[in-house]
Amino acid sequence: MSLDPNDNIPFVPHNRRPKESLLTSLRGRELGVNRGKCSVLASRRMYRSIYPNATLHGVNCQYSFLKKFTPCGQYLIGMSKNQRAVHIYRFKGSGGPSDERSTDSLQFWDYLELKHETLVLRGTELLHKDFCLVTANGRFIIVAAVSPSTGGPSESRTYPCALNCIPNLDTVVFYVIELATGKITDKREFSREYIMIAHHYGVSLYDSLFAVMLIKSQAIQIIHVKNNGKLVDMHRIGWFNHEDDEWVLAQYRDFNGQYIAQSSMSAASSTYLRGFSPKDEDMSDLRTADRHESFALAPNNASTVEPLSETTYHQVPSGSNNTNGLSPRANQANSASNNFGAAAPRQPQCDEPHSQTLSGIKQRLMAYLFRKAFYADDGGAALRHFHLTFQQFTSLVMWRMQFLDESTLLIKFGKLDCVVGKPADSSHQTAFFVFYDIHTTEILQVYDNASTELLRLYESWADQFCATAYTTAGRDKRHYSSTCSNNVYAKDHLKKTQYGMRNARNGGSAQAVKRSLCVLPYSPQSFSDSPYLDQALFSYDEKLISALDRQKLYQDVPIKFYLRGSGGLRFKIHLFKPSPNGNGSSSGNSSANGGTVTTTNANTTNTNINNNTNTNNNTNNANTTNNTNTNTTNTNNTNTTTNNNNNMNGAPSNTGTTTTAGGGAGFGTAAVTTTARSRRFAQFIPHPFEPFIISVIHQQQQPIIVNFHIRVPEQDATL
Repeated sequence: MSLDPNDNIPFVPHNRRPKESLLTSLRGRELGVNRGKCSVLASRRMYRSIYPNATLHGVNCQYSFLKKFTPCGQYLIGMSKNQRAVHIYRFKGSGGPSDERSTDSLQFWDYLELKHETLVLRGTELLHKDFCLVTANGRFIIVAAVSPSTGGPSESRTYPCALNCIPNLDTVVFYVIELATGKITDKREFSREYIMIAHHYGVSLYDSLFAVMLIKSQAIQIIHVKNNGKLVDMHRIGWFNHEDDEWVLAQYRDFNGQYIAQSSMSAASSTYLRGFSPKDEDMSDLRTADRHESFALAPNNASTVEPLSETTYHQVPSGSNNTNGLSPRANQANSASNNFGAAAPRQPQCDEPHSQTLSGIKQRLMAYLFRKAFYADDGGAALRHFHLTFQQFTSLVMWRMQFLDESTLLIKFGKLDCVVGKPADSSHQTAFFVFYDIHTTEILQVYDNASTELLRLYESWADQFCATAYTTAGRDKRHYSSTCSNNVYAKDHLKKTQYGMRNARNGGSAQAVKRSLCVLPYSPQSFSDSPYLDQALFSYDEKLISALDRQKLYQDVPIKFYLRGSGGLRFKIHLFKPSPNGNGSSSGNSSANGGTVTTTNANTTNTNINNNTNTNNNTNNANTTNNTNTNTTNTNNTNTTTNNNNNMNGAPSNTGTTTTAGGGAGFGTAAVTTTARSRRFAQFIPHPFEPFIISVIHQQQQPIIVNFHIRVPEQDATL
């Protein structure tokens, strides 16, 4: 076959990428194109052709704060606006009502139906809006109610390791509610405690195990959630490690009391033989009791004559090479003999009893660090570093934790300032991650938050760290979330963040590692499993929307979703109804921020202008009210720039006005009046597997705006 150069047939054909459509996706699934790949990823690729293409703006939802969908997708959890009741809605489906109606007439009740309303009214308790967990079997939810505590921290201290510096304590009650019936099956109350309830920071849920971090008591309470919704206390990790530690210590106290009694009788008999009666000494005196007890109990004073190497088991330093040719034990013995006479740093005075006593889990931590330093082949440098930093390690407190599996806990230790201070300052502070075995009570490994080894471990097993409760313990694996360990795009985003921190003004390699590891430990069920937020399928601006269940700062631009691979624009999410001319957005029946530019000619002094205008601009198409106060002298061409903030009812808004006056250089004065404009935040509640996304817009002193992003037939997708 000869090709004529005059023909329009190209010599080399163009290999165009096939168009992503529902027909091609269905045909590829029928032919088994993705048969050799992961079934979860292959099934999620279908969502590239099924996506939300319409928006219902300003949906009427006056009674509830919407929180999240259940993993099964059948229920939507919400809370009443007075924070006294839990609302359970049944999701009817993303297709909407069966009757043929236009999309403009669809309402909230066409997609959701209130099934149960559960009251948790008790005293001054209020439900926390940012706490809602779904159990592994999908039958129950766990909500938290918080009320201020009346008692002081010293009145509720149970163990010597409890913190006495937290001023404001709360009474936290966890309620277990059955989704099918809406009834409260069980509850667990923690009185006068400090628990980080917001965004599930202070709890962890793995399969049927529910753990609560009690910061004031410095303990971790592990609770078993049974299949019928009942809560069973297993044991508490903190002052004790094993379940029978308290029973063993009770036996020791009984034996110690018997020993003190026998010693007192022996001393009394010898004194009586010398002619002194034991009745002359009052045994009820506390000083007398302490004198007898001091012979039986081990001394706990820091100024004891025993060597410090026997009483300060702490810190792990960076290793160094052994250059003197001696064994590590010999070097440690020489170091101990040389430093025996050195004065030990004094303990700060504390009014808490037994302040020098370590809790059970902290003793495990100190023992692990001591053994690691003792057997380090570095000439004793690690052991010396351990002794120097002993006081710093004993002052660490448990902060957060999470389950890695049914027997392993990841516990974060930090300074007390990080716990009671601002959360923003904690990411730059030194912290330690401890891997703790619950069954054997052993410390498996300890890392600091600048450890590159832990960073490599996190990058390789990030999906194990951020696993949700209903994706673990061998249960259904349909739920999937993109992490830096299973997605190349998420890993590239992490590398870019690290690069930016290393080259920042106050950054560096250590700060980059700390920034990457500040997300550990993960709070349970904090990531959405929606396929539209999967970074392997779509590309989007993470500053506007992300899989993390957090509020995002709203900007007046639509959120665009691009296809991975081809890079084509697939769909948009408009939080406000677009303007007719296609530029920006208008408020419609919702709240919006608009900008108007007004040019005014003024020849008067101390002029008060009150203009009611009908403004039509690129960003707002609504009736506005401008209140402008102008104080000028000899002005001819005054340019006034006004930022309007209009609410739903068209009420007068707070206006920030900048007035520039002058007929030329060096003439006139400028008066600037600034008013802070409240920022808006958007929260997204996507359905786990249907093209249905709820966006909730929060603004200070403004009503909440709820939008439904749905899928309608192509010929009706005009919203």
